[in-house]
Amino acid sequence: MFRACALITIAALAACGEKPRAPDLSQLYDNAASIESQQRRPVISIPGTIGSKLIVKDTGEAIWGGDDGLSIDPEVPENMRKIALPFSKGDEPLRRLRDNIKPNGVLRVAKASVFGTILEVDVYQGVISTLIAGGFDFRQTREEEILDRKINLDSFEFPYDWRRDIVEAAQDLDYFIKRKSEQVYETRQQVFGDEARRPKFDLVAHSMGGLVARYYLMYGAADLPKDGSLPELTWAGAKNINTVVFIAPPNSGSILSFENLVNGKSFGPLQPFYEPALLGTQVSVYQLFPRTRHKRVTIKGKEEVVDIFDAENWDKNGWGLMNPEQDMVLEILMPKEPDAAARRARAKLHLKKVLARADQFQRAMDRPTSLPDDIEAYLVVGGGYETPAAGEFIAETGRLEISKLEEGDGVVLRASSLLDERQDGNYTLRLRAPVRFRRVLLLPEEHVDITKSAVFGDNLLYWLLEGQRTGEQLARPSHLSGPAKPATIQPDAEVGGT
Repeated sequence: MFRACALITIAALAACGEKPRAPDLSQLYDNAASIESQQRRPVISIPGTIGSKLIVKDTGEAIWGGDDGLSIDPEVPENMRKIALPFSKGDEPLRRLRDNIKPNGVLRVAKASVFGTILEVDVYQGVISTLIAGGFDFRQTREEEILDRKINLDSFEFPYDWRRDIVEAAQDLDYFIKRKSEQVYETRQQVFGDEARRPKFDLVAHSMGGLVARYYLMYGAADLPKDGSLPELTWAGAKNINTVVFIAPPNSGSILSFENLVNGKSFGPLQPFYEPALLGTQVSVYQLFPRTRHKRVTIKGKEEVVDIFDAENWDKNGWGLMNPEQDMVLEILMPKEPDAAARRARAKLHLKKVLARADQFQRAMDRPTSLPDDIEAYLVVGGGYETPAAGEFIAETGRLEISKLEEGDGVVLRASSLLDERQDGNYTLRLRAPVRFRRVLLLPEEHVDITKSAVFGDNLLYWLLEGQRTGEQLARPSHLSGPAKPATIQPDAEVGGT
């Protein structure tokens, strides 16, 4: 008898300790998905850097995110010129440096060729599948979206050319929202007649897409002034938005952006290599630099922190476009410029422009402010991974070595997403940040895997469809990917300003 009772007790305790299952989003949000109402706000998904497909306008050739691989081979000179942005020739603004490339949809699945076999990796399919489970009318493919564009009016993807200026992307977003607003309103008039209301939108923005969204909210379609000053903080874009979800944004940059411009970049074994000077033509990568005040870049053997926004430091240290060994790349990218000294001069002119633009952009994004009270803003921060935090340039090798790791999602530091000013080494008990995010969700997930997390998906659909969560602790199922940690929602946590 005692043995039987003991077995029953052990079984009961085991049942109490059973791991929770992942949320079934289709079941949880089945009722919400079935409701058609003007209360269902149209949602716009904004991807991060390299998250939009790019094609040649005239031919439709995919240069990024194609069916045969992640990109065309950058080691082929003709392809290298397609991937790069044009170089400056004089005083023309960066926005006038146009080429024949345009965005063509969001990269839901990345494809890579390994020994002739195409491998697929989900990129933004996870977040789109989550929104579909909530009843948002996304199409499964770009082709279906184009065919059904007239009826697909509550869910949109915003692809953009991630090589270009983030401000340009924000201006394109402004135009995109105005156009979609008219389409949605016309459809509502057909359904609801005189009761039709003009829509406000919800934004779901990942990584660099979060910077695109935040600039749009703060400044609308306003450009950065030509004199280097800051635009007026009008919150013009916020007038069109109800809810915005920022997912792992590099709010104070990433050392990886600088490392790529010094060392070059490969996306994995047996994948092509992108030369530093090729990447150095692209504007947005400079805007993702870590802040100088956070002391993330040093030179081996020297104590002082180096200013990576000073073009003379690039020239002196041979970084990126100023690396003498990259002249073969410059020769490919400037085939009509036969003189090496002339190529170098044009490269430095371009470098000065993009560095000045990046510095001005960061100052505009870092001005002390709070999001308007009528905006429901949520910041999702990844964690649980040792993430590159600082780099040391070694002159003898000409390479940047990662010298410090900190808490983050493997790509973006927790401190960067939070815009934590304590990165300068002056620790305070309360978080110091120029931009105040009142609602923060901390999840132990990798940078891209956050968007695939069922726990994130449950929160996302709750925020968009059912209401605002406050004062709750969320236990994350331990069998999901990533290190097991408790995930915490901070209800109305006000971040201290600088």
